[in-house]
Amino acid sequence: MSQKEERKTTTDVLFEKTDCNMERNIRTQEIDKMASSWEMVEECLLEMFLDDNEFVTLTIQEIHHNIRFIQACQGKDGIVVQLGIEEGEKVRLVEKECMEDECMDIFYEFYNSTYVKEVETYHPVEFFV
Repeated sequence: MSQKEERKTTTDVLFEKTDCNMERNIRTQEIDKMASSWEMVEECLLEMFLDDNEFVTLTIQEIHHNIRFIQACQGKDGIVVQLGIEEGEKVRLVEKECMEDECMDIFYEFYNSTYVKEVETYHPVEFFV
């Protein structure tokens, strides 16, 4: 493929649904354990803001709004926040870019209520085919 050829992408990708065996799970490059406090999640996010190779995933056991997990990493123009939305037995990924303070707010609300505001502002993640 020449450099001028663009690789094709699709948003028609679904993942297998998984269960979380603890109330809240926090995962980064370094840890994968129960998120026992908001402060633990906040610390992981602050570390991710400083390290462009880091990510943070927060997964919950009991969902109420079809969102099993949220995850974030650094993008080209800010922080990329993705939501894992359950649809039957599958999970669809949607995302948006935001600034650090909005990312922190999204994780805080999800940690405390399992809810994410304005899900309609997220768009399907594109994957190379």
